[in-house]
Amino acid sequence: MMKKDEINPLAISTFSSFPAGIAIKKYVKLPIITLILCGCSSQWVASRPGAEALSSARPACETQSEKKFPVKNEVAQRTVYSQKYETCKKNEECDGKKYKTTERPETESYVMDVNKDSRRNEFYGCMSVKGWEYETKWF
Repeated sequence: MMKKDEINPLAISTFSSFPAGIAIKKYVKLPIITLILCGCSSQWVASRPGAEALSSARPACETQSEKKFPVKNEVAQRTVYSQKYETCKKNEECDGKKYKTTERPETESYVMDVNKDSRRNEFYGCMSVKGWEYETKWF
């Protein structure tokens, strides 16, 4: 005999017949558990026999890439649009509403290192020459 609060799973035939919250619990658990259990690991792996020692190759490549492409911060700007609410004036067309929504452009400034990608590419290229590859494993 089932208790009053229990749900008979055989009586549920469609998604819409689930009580509130039951469908979420049932159908969200699996993707959340899957995401929690998934992950990745990245490491440097020797790509050939006789590769230079990682402990010396890495600092040498960092120095080389930083010397060739030093940090060069520049101010960049981008335009973003924000919604503003304005009160409608007597003679304005507002579809019977008291307020209208308008989008206004705003300029944002931010600092970025313009040599970052070139420095990273130089570093990875140097590591490759010294016999190392950066490998990512998914599990």
